[in-house]
Parts: sequence; C-alpha cells; structure tokens
Amino acid sequence: MRRLIILAAGVFALLSGCARAPHVAEPVGPSELARLVDTINTAAPGAESYRGTGDGEISVSGRTLKVAFAIIYERPGWLRADLRPAIGTMGASLTALALVEGDCARLYFPARLLVVTGCISDVAGYDDWLDPASLILGLPDASFITRMTDVTATRRGDLLTLEGLAGTSRIRVKIDENRSVITEIELDRDGTDGNLRLSYAGHGWKPGTSAPRTVELVALEGESREIGITIRYDTLRGAESVDRDAYDLGIPPGVLEVDWKDLSVWR
Repeated sequence: MRRLIILAAGVFALLSGCARAPHVAEPVGPSELARLVDTINTAAPGAESYRGTGDGEISVSGRTLKVAFAIIYERPGWLRADLRPAIGTMGASLTALALVEGDCARLYFPARLLVVTGCISDVAGYDDWLDPASLILGLPDASFITRMTDVTATRRGDLLTLEGLAGTSRIRVKIDENRSVITEIELDRDGTDGNLRLSYAGHGWKPGTSAPRTVELVALEGESREIGITIRYDTLRGAESVDRDAYDLGIPPGVLEVDWKDLSVWR
C-alpha cells in the first residue's frame, strides 16, 4: 500500500510539473511560414467577391450603436456597406452608406448631409500592407504572414501562436491548426500607444468559405480613443466581379465632410 501511495504521488507530481512547464517559443523560418500560409489558404479558399448580411455593434469611446448591414466586398481592399440602426434603437438619421478603398473609408449619412472620413493608418500609423476591408469581414488572406520577420511560434493544443514583425508593426497571429484558420490578429506599432486586435469565431458555419460567423475588432489609441466593431453574419455567399462605379456613394455637393478625429465623440 505504501508503495502504491508513493507511485501515485510521483505520477501526480510529474503531471503537475508538466502542467506548469512553460511553452517554449521556437524560431520559424520563411520556408516554414510559406508552407503554413499555403496550408491555410488551401484549406479554405476564398472567393474574389462576397455579398452578405447580418447585424452587429459599432462602439466609439463607450457609445454603442446596434446596426443591421448589407455588404459587398471585392479583393483587394474594396468594400461597400449599407448600415441602418437596429429596430428599437436610434432613428433613421443614423442610416449610413460606407465605402472602403485601400486603407481609407468614407461614411455618408444622407439624412444629416454629413460624410465622416478616415484611414485605419490614422489609428496607430499601421503600414500599408494591411487590407482593412478583409480584416474587418474576417476574410484575411494569410499571405501577410510571409511578411513577418523574426518570427517565433508557441503551441498549446491545436492553437499555434506566431509573433514577429512586419514593417514597424509587432504582430501576434493565432491559428487553429485543426481547422487551418486564423482566429486572432493583434498589432502594435513600436513607439506608439496604438493597438489593433481582431478576433474571429464560428468558423465552419458556411461551407466553402474561410469566413467566421463573428468578427470583433478593437482599436485603441492611448486612453481616450477606442473603436469597437462586432459583426455577425446571417448570410454570406461568393459573388460575381463587382462594377465598383455602380456602388459609389453618390455624395451631392455641399455636404459637410468631417475627419473622424474631429468628431465630438472624442471630447
């Protein structure tokens, strides 16, 4: 009996020690990153264009608006969205039309004759390799991973975490190796107080696409500026090539244009 107790204690100590063992970060070379990207992009190839609908929330420095949306997206970096307040929330004056081209966006409020403009690079000066439209919709091309240098990797079960640099940004990417999908991207620019984090969940809800069911974005700049976007898809499908001119915002002359940093919501 005494020997059995000693054996059980030894096994317990061994298992406890393993549970406390740190996960060692191992360097990852360019060829390994290229193979990983190929695996992700091959596992869930994406269409060049998408149409979708859903609902979500937009939060700016603590103020939140619930919305329903319809979107048209085309690679690379083009997005048109129609947004309207969800039933039971604020009025139709906040119905908006959005257009994202490259890293910049325009948000037009027809009832208020107001256009809000801004670029994701304004949040924390991120580099121009980003495709904000694809990141926000949860449709990132994993090829950006091959831009990363000084990369290390850690594993916890099926979760692979890569950390490295791309330009002046420090990047952390989490990958579900079982599904071969990206579940989180986090960026910090060296020397700034800005941070951008995107989390993706619900993969597999729509066969044939690499899109998650839900996307959460949080962009921080210091202690005073915070933007949060959450989207939940109801529908999403691949689409034909988009005639972008047909989806221009059609903003009439004389409409007031405001830079997003000048909005009173920051004050």
